[in-house]
Amino acid sequence: MNILGVGNLELIWILLLALVLLGPGRMVDAARAAGKFWREAQHVLRAAADAATVNFDAPPPRNAPRDPLPEPEDAISRGGSGDETPDAAPESGGDDSPEAR
Repeated sequence: MNILGVGNLELIWILLLALVLLGPGRMVDAARAAGKFWREAQHVLRAAADAATVNFDAPPPRNAPRDPLPEPEDAISRGGSGDETPDAAPESGGDDSPEAR
């Protein structure tokens, strides 16, 4: 058995070292906490994988038809007879033209 490059003998040494450092009571609590962490990590990874998958066989969602947006009040018609002219820019009160100087 070789898990992540750690063989049986190394795993036994790690467990014995943890037993000596933590003691029998805290060793059980640490193992329980590690199990909860592993289970939660697997749950998060599965949820992320499920969210990332795309189902190409499913029909596209049907949205309700939308009402068209109203035209802005100051809109200029681009089609038509050509009678409409855009509003001219407001003229300034002062004479800032180069000819006036």
